[in-house]
Amino acid sequence: MNHTLSRRTALAGLGALGLSPLLPPFAAAAPQPGLEILGAPNGSTVVLAQLLESGALAAAAPGASFRLWRTTDELRAGIVSGKTKLFSTPSHVPANLANRGLPLRMLCLLGMGHLSIISSDDSIQDFRDLAGKPVLGFFRHDMPDLTFRAIAKMEGLDPDKDIQLSYVQTPIEAAHLLAAGRASTAVLSEPPATAAMTMAAKEGRTLRRAFELTTIWGRHKGKARIPMAGIALHASLLDEAPELIAALRAGLPGAKEQVISNPAAAAKLAESRMEMRAPVFEKAFPFLHIDLVSAKAAQAELQDFYQTLLDLDPNALGGKLPSDDFYLDL
Repeated sequence: MNHTLSRRTALAGLGALGLSPLLPPFAAAAPQPGLEILGAPNGSTVVLAQLLESGALAAAAPGASFRLWRTTDELRAGIVSGKTKLFSTPSHVPANLANRGLPLRMLCLLGMGHLSIISSDDSIQDFRDLAGKPVLGFFRHDMPDLTFRAIAKMEGLDPDKDIQLSYVQTPIEAAHLLAAGRASTAVLSEPPATAAMTMAAKEGRTLRRAFELTTIWGRHKGKARIPMAGIALHASLLDEAPELIAALRAGLPGAKEQVISNPAAAAKLAESRMEMRAPVFEKAFPFLHIDLVSAKAAQAELQDFYQTLLDLDPNALGGKLPSDDFYLDL
């Protein structure tokens, strides 16, 4: 597959970002010094952190740095400014921005679903048991909420009528409310889900993982995994930094294997790089569903997920599926 862009295409992308097209020609590719890599605040980002930690990008991106982004607005601002060219992300974010004119590509998937229903209510064993019950959500109208709502509809429930949904801003807020006994049931990501159960136990309260949303998704889609998180990049890197693209493709499989084979070490890395407590991260590790699949190999699966989100909220994807060139090979 040809991953390069024409100079005309690249300049059009720069113009779309409001950058001057009067730039020197891409006469020769060069390392990307000072590259800032942004990581999504979810557990699977540890693979990208491990890749950087291993030194696999040192030659292609000398002095590369890593930091977490907090909101999609922060990520979007970095992309539009041209400062952010490589990042981990919920899989719908780059698709949305690409459909709105930004030259982004999806390189691979890292996380195959990290949402669970955490509850103190023993009667909740399966999704339909949520009918008539209060459920706390977070990131309303964003991926966790849309995924939950999509599954509710698959299960024959109207999330607005059949479930008593309420929201807080972040999963950490929801985790604290659950742990304090101020909420009985919540849809939570990892590691906040594990953190909630850990905090509750310290207070003498019992919370349990009633079920994972991947299980319910698989009931309807055939595969118990949801292509929720991955790595995306600015299309200009394909021309400007082929060494970096090659280093990503060569290094990511090893980084993923290092993470999978040693969760304790991954947890320490998550604590140092991602501000996540190592003991909680390690307990949450089996529920992160970390994998590595090229976007091209997962194109049909991603398109099905994207269509599911589109059916709920067209604005979630900019009103359409991304074009075929959005999906890259590893």
